[in-house]
Amino acid sequence: MSTMFSSARHQAALNTPTSYRRFSRFTASRGGVTVELEPISGSITQDTRRKSRWDGRLSFAGDDLIPRSPRDLLTPFGTRITVELGLELLDGSVSTVPYGVFEIASAKTRVDAATRIVDVGLVDLSDNIERYEFETPLIVASGTDLATLVNTVVLNRIGVNPGMTATGSTLGEKRTLGLETGTGPWTELQDILVGYRRTLSYDRVGNLQMDSLALDPDSAYPIDSTTSLSADFDTRPANVVVARGETLDGAAPVYAVVMDTDPSSPTYAGTGPGTSPYGRSTTYYTAAGLNWFVPGMAAAVANSILANQVGAGATYALTRSYDPTISAGDVITMDGATYAVDAVTMDVAGDTSLQVRGL
Repeated sequence: MSTMFSSARHQAALNTPTSYRRFSRFTASRGGVTVELEPISGSITQDTRRKSRWDGRLSFAGDDLIPRSPRDLLTPFGTRITVELGLELLDGSVSTVPYGVFEIASAKTRVDAATRIVDVGLVDLSDNIERYEFETPLIVASGTDLATLVNTVVLNRIGVNPGMTATGSTLGEKRTLGLETGTGPWTELQDILVGYRRTLSYDRVGNLQMDSLALDPDSAYPIDSTTSLSADFDTRPANVVVARGETLDGAAPVYAVVMDTDPSSPTYAGTGPGTSPYGRSTTYYTAAGLNWFVPGMAAAVANSILANQVGAGATYALTRSYDPTISAGDVITMDGATYAVDAVTMDVAGDTSLQVRGL
């Protein structure tokens, strides 16, 4: 969710770009070494449409920062970069908000007579979990709470228990992870959780969180001071969703079919084939988590996917001058319309770009 400045005065200043200057803090650390850095350019993106939400790129200048061996700080061997963004008012007061914790995934140097620059690629902390695939399958018993499932897998892969609290939702049957070569543990967790209309991500301070896929329009807050808004009608979204469960031990498979039944919707599926201007377009979702132990789960998942599909028919690119408080997954209102924020890209020296869709 959005993370506002603790000072209402600083929050209000975001709508008056001439009343503040940007403040940022980028801290790189590894093996007990911690250095504060100032990038000359770069951007950070958070995107709820991806299984790993955060990534970014940063460029640093200075001969002392150029890595010359894998042991140097700005290399992809365990260095973390913690980001804070904020603003400073004319009276010198500063407010900041956390803006992600990353690991360096790549580092490229550009060195010549006039240039000493290192370009760094940043990845989500989930990369640590994803790239350490299971050597042997990991079995999680039926009846296990989803939080315990996550704690078990994460502890098994990176040696750290995230300590997620119980959700009250449990696995309907045992799950065996690590059977499919080439699929990482993070992907397997996300594929299970979507069956329960949940998603997993790291938050702004690097803590693991589990969120609902359902958005609450009542939580929307207004956006002012928009630089530009453009629309793309470049997709033909599904209006029929089929959710199928792959059950074990010979149990009868479960499935659900839902479709857009709103006659006022541009993607209305009609009362039968050929009875709507748009026609019908189908997408499928299959997961072992959709099983007969949890009545109604397949339909619930299918409806959640359908809601996202219908809104994807029109996507909007919204630009604000600077705003580190908005998060991917927020719901906003603007000019009387309500939008879901799918992605946010923060240029460290430029504008804030949002990808939104109508609700």
